[in-house]
Amino acid sequence: MATGDTKKNAAEAATSKVEVLDKATYEDDPSCLTIVFHEEDHTIGNSLKHIISRYPEVEFCGYNVPHPLEDKILFRIQTKEGHNAGDCLKRGLKELEQIFGAVRRTFENRMGEFEGKIDV
Repeated sequence: MATGDTKKNAAEAATSKVEVLDKATYEDDPSCLTIVFHEEDHTIGNSLKHIISRYPEVEFCGYNVPHPLEDKILFRIQTKEGHNAGDCLKRGLKELEQIFGAVRRTFENRMGEFEGKIDV
């Protein structure tokens, strides 16, 4: 499978896990967005909240887990007037992807170094 196909499939899988709540309200006022991330937990919720909360145009960013037995999080972004909350979400997800990628590369490099030192 080509890299482009892999990225396309990953994007489709991610899109199916995201649900915009009250789309009509978001279309009327794009500064307010509430979404559901299905099959996600505090790992992505807290990381994404931490990144997006630093943006100067963001007035509020938070998430919650509706119930411990439900495999989803509710994520809300409120921006200053004239700013699009969806754009902030996209930017935050791209930053998070870069951070997680760097962590993964570092881990794999260190793991390779460690395995090279083990004499089994």
